[in-house]
Amino acid sequence: MNHSESGNRKVTKQIKNAKDVEMRKTSSGYMIMASNGEQYLAHFSKACFHPLRRWLKKNTSIQNLKF
Repeated sequence: MNHSESGNRKVTKQIKNAKDVEMRKTSSGYMIMASNGEQYLAHFSKACFHPLRRWLKKNTSIQNLKF
């Protein structure tokens, strides 16, 4: 079993539970697609959470991303 950071698991769970967001695994990370057509390529690391949170607030119904 590979090591995974608890922050990554919390964020992916919140994104998967959202109704207006789709998340697909790519070879270099995750492609997150909002229902308004916007896309975001995320490479989950400690530095990715704040830009991802900003993008999710702007384009989806997720307003509080907990990590």
